[in-house]
Amino acid sequence: MALQRLSWRIGLPFALFVLFGSMALVLWMGWLVSREDRSQFEALARTNANFLDEVNLPPSESMARQLTEVLGLQVRFRREGQVTPGLNPEQTVPERVFREAPADGKARRTGARSEIVAAPLQNGSDLLLLRAAGFPAVDLWNMRTLGPLASFWVLALGMGWLVSRSMVRPLQHLASQLPAIEDPEPLQLPEAERQDEIGDLARAFVRTRDALQAERIRREKAEKLAVLGRMTAALAHEVQNPVAAIKMHAQLWQDQEDGGRDAAEVIEREAERIEGLVNQWMYLGKPQPPATGELDVATVLADVLRSGKAQLDHAQVSAALEVAGPLRVRGDARRLTQVFRNLLVNAIQAMPRGGRLRVTGQNAGGAVTVDFEDDGRGFSKEALERFAEFFFSEREGGMGIGLSVAQEIVKAHGGSLSAVNVPQGGARVTVLLPGEEPRSAAPI
Repeated sequence: MALQRLSWRIGLPFALFVLFGSMALVLWMGWLVSREDRSQFEALARTNANFLDEVNLPPSESMARQLTEVLGLQVRFRREGQVTPGLNPEQTVPERVFREAPADGKARRTGARSEIVAAPLQNGSDLLLLRAAGFPAVDLWNMRTLGPLASFWVLALGMGWLVSRSMVRPLQHLASQLPAIEDPEPLQLPEAERQDEIGDLARAFVRTRDALQAERIRREKAEKLAVLGRMTAALAHEVQNPVAAIKMHAQLWQDQEDGGRDAAEVIEREAERIEGLVNQWMYLGKPQPPATGELDVATVLADVLRSGKAQLDHAQVSAALEVAGPLRVRGDARRLTQVFRNLLVNAIQAMPRGGRLRVTGQNAGGAVTVDFEDDGRGFSKEALERFAEFFFSEREGGMGIGLSVAQEIVKAHGGSLSAVNVPQGGARVTVLLPGEEPRSAAPI
């Protein structure tokens, strides 16, 4: 609700303060007007007494009647306790009020409806003036009234603005900084220098942010250590198999006089497998920009298929390479070989009972595309959504880094790596690389 906002909680009390303060100010000004009116009433009595003394007029009943008609007040004279009759015989003020009023020139109330003042004369008589008492109306449009009211309103508005500025704006600024609580950049909060409750809130905000930053750093370190542990275990598992094969064929080579060539090929192949694993881990640990140069992707693909022939034959997978035209790019032959070797291994692992692998390359629109299409089961929905994600693998014992490394290498070459399932079964992984721009002919 709007009334629950801080601006309302501050503004509403101030509005009530202004309202009741204005009423109190009007009453105070009415009291001032009443006091001034009484002073004028007393001055009127003294002025008429002085006039009577100067002209030496007798304080008679007829003189009292004349002054009553002129002044519009009840005028009577008093001498030695005797009071002249008033003009109005129905006067409700008791006679004792006229007899006992002190002759000091001060106005006094005789009740809720009248005031009396007695001024002494030189001849020993007293001039008595009686009038109806009331609360004089305050003219709000009079400058003497409007000026103090306007000053009070301006003061109240100024105080409200200062309170809003000193409380609401710092709180709004603190609220605007909440989304940046996880931002690692230094946070500037001038409110933290204040020595009040807002300063306490700002300092608590800074402490909470620092604690979150420290916790995030600790969490990242823990995650890195956990990832390193998984990577180490996976690497040990992956390296163990080719090392065992190398040892076994080395022993066979020693025991057999014939078949040494086959054992040597197995040893070379498994050693290359270890080298590939080590290269991938070196790339993950410290990726280097590709050492680009002019190369033919078709040649790289042919070398990869040739070196993987034994693995293809062992898995009963037939591979066919189809290249349309020259596939010239600027790239790192060693890194691209690593990419295509990873795709070849993934395709073989996707066909555990054998199958066909079609590797096609073409140059279209200034870009070189290479497709690896297999007859396996294809990617699952989750695998497509998490394609090339680090440490994700649906294969038992898989490390989940082959496609990730391949994608990083392709991106470093300015290309992209994508995957889809083909309708007839299997999957297709596509490598897209920017083609080499043709050189202009040298002038003759």
